[in-house]
Amino acid sequence: MPKDQTAPSTEDIATQMEVLRSDISALTKSVSDLAKDRAGKARDAARDTAREQGQAVANGAAQMTRQAEDAVRAQPLAATAIAAGLGFALGYLSNRR
Repeated sequence: MPKDQTAPSTEDIATQMEVLRSDISALTKSVSDLAKDRAGKARDAARDTAREQGQAVANGAAQMTRQAEDAVRAQPLAATAIAAGLGFALGYLSNRR
């Protein structure tokens, strides 16, 4: 060790350790806050995506309903025959058990 430097005292070391603990604590809090923020953003993005997909499914179902209603209005006899045929088929299948 050079002659102009003296060994740090126990008090100096204790002070530096306290500063280091404080810095580590602040860093830990920063990382935790960042992780919470990113998790919140990911949750919000997933919620938005699910909402958009749900809306797309609802729109598709509404469109199919309109198409079915239009088909029934355009050909009521054929729609009645199809419905009766499906009813008989389901009744037959349910009685086989």
